[in-house]
Amino acid sequence: MYGIVEGVAGHAIWGSIMAFCRRMTGRRIQITHPRPQAALTDPEGTGPWHHYPVRGTLGRLPANHEIWLLTEDEVTGRVWPQGFFRVQFDPHLKTWMGKINGTSGPQVKITAVLAPPTSQDFFRYFQKVGGLRGHEYEPLNRIPVECTNRASVQSRIP
Repeated sequence: MYGIVEGVAGHAIWGSIMAFCRRMTGRRIQITHPRPQAALTDPEGTGPWHHYPVRGTLGRLPANHEIWLLTEDEVTGRVWPQGFFRVQFDPHLKTWMGKINGTSGPQVKITAVLAPPTSQDFFRYFQKVGGLRGHEYEPLNRIPVECTNRASVQSRIP
């Protein structure tokens, strides 16, 4: 009798764990374009200012959250929020699209984060101060720790 009860309980626990993993996987942000180590494509803009599209998927955008793209210096960990183009999320297709500035060098690490309201305020302040300084943006020392739902990809700038 105990073997049957243990089997049923074990099966129920395992089913719960698998259901939780399926739910969490759908809530994780992912970058689908560009692919790792691939060159950025479809530049927009002229002169030294080129903007490149970045696309991804997300199962659900939580209330009061926004998707933000950041470029990151892998050596120092410093980041530059890319707020000149607001990331667009399509809840029906569960996809998003944003743009990054591609003038920093031959490679770029792109990070997409699900930003809660306090991080959004911080990123907007970064954009405002940089704009007031003649578009001289002092990088942030790191990605805010509250941005736990994130995905990164290393890409090449053509």
